[in-house]
Amino acid sequence: MMTKLPGPFLQLTVFCVIFILINIATVYAFDVQTNRLVRVITSLLLFIFFILNKGYVRGYLFVAFICLTLRDILMLAYEDPINKTFTFLLTIFAYTMLSYGNIKKLKFSRSTPLIILLALSLIGLNAFNVYYLSDVIKEGLDTSFQYILFFIQGGIIIVLGFVGFMYNERYEGKTPLIFLYMVLCFILADLCALAAYFFNIEITYFPERTLYILALVLLVNYMLNRNFQIAKGHEEKEKGLIL
Repeated sequence: MMTKLPGPFLQLTVFCVIFILINIATVYAFDVQTNRLVRVITSLLLFIFFILNKGYVRGYLFVAFICLTLRDILMLAYEDPINKTFTFLLTIFAYTMLSYGNIKKLKFSRSTPLIILLALSLIGLNAFNVYYLSDVIKEGLDTSFQYILFFIQGGIIIVLGFVGFMYNERYEGKTPLIFLYMVLCFILADLCALAAYFFNIEITYFPERTLYILALVLLVNYMLNRNFQIAKGHEEKEKGLIL
């Protein structure tokens, strides 16, 4: 006998499929400005769904979602220097809030060589951006401040990835895994956006949009799971053995 998804989860799954199909078709068939407008509409509709399902009670998720939605609106005129600066700032703040929400749950007293290796690998990836991509990145930016913000955003992404990994390793259940998948989708979407905008690899607009929608859907899914756990009085349970 098949188990039915609870109402909001089923609705979210349907919305996810519809939004991805519409956005992919728009990226394929229309100009950049239309693509950006459809992206904004998608973000707003998911944000409304988030609010209707009491996402506002998870304060850090609520603030992060607001920042991401405002960023998408500003991206309608991304080539404007002021808008571009604020898109960096809003992204940094959104990722900071997502990291903050779970970093306080983590304990680092039992750090192991594997965790250290992961952190060093992430730092090395950001160093690659600094030394090998800097000339190309500068050409797509307007000010030195934007250039600084670009690498601050890279650093915050490293922290977010580390938090997602550690959260999933420390706690049992699907909720930490959903958070990790969300983080990975945000990271990969940003990398695809980098390739598309700064390196003019236009085909990467397709995975960028798909991954970004998945990230927002997973953010909503994570909120729904946390609300469901709290409503049932379920506490997050630590794993007996972590890396």
